[in-house]
Amino acid sequence: MQRKSLWGSYKALSPRTRILIGVGGMIFSTVGILGSDYIENQFPATEDEKLKAEALSPIIVVDHTDKNTSQ
Repeated sequence: MQRKSLWGSYKALSPRTRILIGVGGMIFSTVGILGSDYIENQFPATEDEKLKAEALSPIIVVDHTDKNTSQ
């Protein structure tokens, strides 16, 4: 017996089941986003935690200056 891929198994489901899986995923994502915002408001980060997160950030901001403008 040949095994189906994940996509093949998903396509074999009834359309109603695929819709319910999609809607369930969207509800799960929305609850996660709103829940994390609520928790972040209830337990704000301390200055120590903010400094640690900033130190781990690989993003470096460089100010852009226009070459045509002389100062």
